[in-house]
Amino acid sequence: MSTKSLRNVLLAGSVLLVLALAIGSAIPNKALAEEPESLRLISVTGQAELQVKPDMATINFGVETQAKTAQEAQQSNASKMNAVINALVASGIAKNDIQTSNFSLYPVYEWQQGEKEGRQVLVGYRCNNTVVVRLKNIANIGPTIDAATGAGANSIGGISFGLLDPKPHENTLLAEAVKNAREKADIMAKAAGVNIISVYRISDGYTSVSSMDQGGWRAADAEAIKTPVEPGSLTVRATVRVDYSF
Repeated sequence: MSTKSLRNVLLAGSVLLVLALAIGSAIPNKALAEEPESLRLISVTGQAELQVKPDMATINFGVETQAKTAQEAQQSNASKMNAVINALVASGIAKNDIQTSNFSLYPVYEWQQGEKEGRQVLVGYRCNNTVVVRLKNIANIGPTIDAATGAGANSIGGISFGLLDPKPHENTLLAEAVKNAREKADIMAKAAGVNIISVYRISDGYTSVSSMDQGGWRAADAEAIKTPVEPGSLTVRATVRVDYSF
């Protein structure tokens, strides 16, 4: 190809490139034209709660024994714990509602001071066995404690109250929490001078059931006060997260 022909080809290509750029600048960018505006959201947390009477409770009953040998401590503990479990069953507790939650057997040492220096001396073994008991009739809590301590339980853990079936309360409260979220969003939208268009997103809500911790006491304390127990009330709460577009 001659130098003149090459120059003509390059000139023609330059003209086409200029025309293509001019046409492209005249046509709107489709992607930019269709890009949605940034979302405008009001995000709120809706809450609801309800006070209800508990209909079940769980209690930890324990037996602690100590003897000079590990076997003696374990055997003594087993005998007493069997007596406690039998007393619980006799008081109306189903075997399926009694579950071992802890068992331990360990040496016990004491510090003894000699003529020149002190040392740790093995003085025996201590055995602990604890069962957690579910009571489906909270009116029997006091008599159940009396029966267990009378049979040999010498430690009682905290009482925890609950609901056998919290689902109906939870479903109701989740609906109330959504309503609460909308009320909050309406107040915020009005204050900002905007109008809510729709619900953009609802995050999965959660519910909780809580009660006051009743603490724990030793068997001697329970016997002294004749084991009065007040179940009080439970607080059932529900929370949801809702985003509204405006």
